[in-house]
Amino acid sequence: MARSAPEPPPPPHYYAAARSGYRRSSSSSSSSAAASCVVALLFLLIAAGGAAAALFILYRPPAPAIAVTAVQLPAFASANGTVAFTFQQLASVRNPNRAPLAHYDSSLHVAYAGGEVGAMYIPAGRIDGGRTQHMATSFAVPAFAVSPSASSSSAQPVTISVPASGPSPAVVARVEAPPVMEVDSLLVVKGKVTVLGVFTHHVEAAKVCRIGVSPADGRVLGFRC
Repeated sequence: MARSAPEPPPPPHYYAAARSGYRRSSSSSSSSAAASCVVALLFLLIAAGGAAAALFILYRPPAPAIAVTAVQLPAFASANGTVAFTFQQLASVRNPNRAPLAHYDSSLHVAYAGGEVGAMYIPAGRIDGGRTQHMATSFAVPAFAVSPSASSSSAQPVTISVPASGPSPAVVARVEAPPVMEVDSLLVVKGKVTVLGVFTHHVEAAKVCRIGVSPADGRVLGFRC
């Protein structure tokens, strides 16, 4: 009768322990690699965001430059302590940036004694880089009350003494300063400039002028901005 071959003995326990330990080491290495990739990706995102923020701040475009060149009141009427007129202002707006300036929501306001008496919006437009655009605005200001000192000729006279030459006595003259009505104008230019073709910045500039007007006929006696 043939005898069956004996079964091979089971492998020692340390082989099984080594194999199981190798599997745990492989899974730990995969987790560490994934975590390193996530950390590197977060670092790159933070660096890119910081670089973009730095470029956005460093390449901030300057605001446009405004210069008011002329002010006129072509139509003027006064009655019963009130005045109404047509306000005209000519200004130049220069874009100091290389990129074009797209202006919108710009406006011109006229005020008297701290209160607004008229305003108008300026149509949107575009000013190329380094160029200057002239803006002529004209609108009607409805009647508003003015102070009695501006509407009347109650100004205090000014005494002027002219020294004489020779035996003649000095000449003294009394000159009455004409009344002056002062109005304020506020020109606001708003727009946006795209820098490097990516970053869009909002820019805004304003110019305030005080205008001296004759309440008798509406002549502009002078203005300063």
